Amino acid sequence: MATHFGQNLEMEALGTEHELMHGEAVAVDMAYMSVLANFIGKITAEERDSILSMLRTCQVPVHSPLFTRELLSEALRDRVQNSMGQRLPLPCGIGRGCIVNDVSDADFERAYVLWEELCK
Repeated sequence: MATHFGQNLEMEALGTEHELMHGEAVAVDMAYMSVLANFIGKITAEERDSILSMLRTCQVPVHSPLFTRELLSEALRDRVQNSMGQRLPLPCGIGRGCIVNDVSDADFERAYVLWEELCK
């Protein structure tokens, strides 16, 4: 799964007490996107939990206090502007991905709330 918002998170975290290495920022991004993929019906809850478990087993973070709603909105604006639309690569099963272009703001928000519940 390609990173979507991890680069924004990595840059936001530079020089802070919550600084992340590149792979750690990507892992937080992957955790959020796995929750989003489950929320919009691309993967099951079991697949989502398997991805989150794998990330935790690898001892990489699945949450960062710097990955805020504001950062998510900013990163999405950047993505839409630079990628000719959302073009979000999401998991669509274990080992499978798909490109999604039609995620609503409400779905991003609801997935954010669920991500915080599962990963904080």
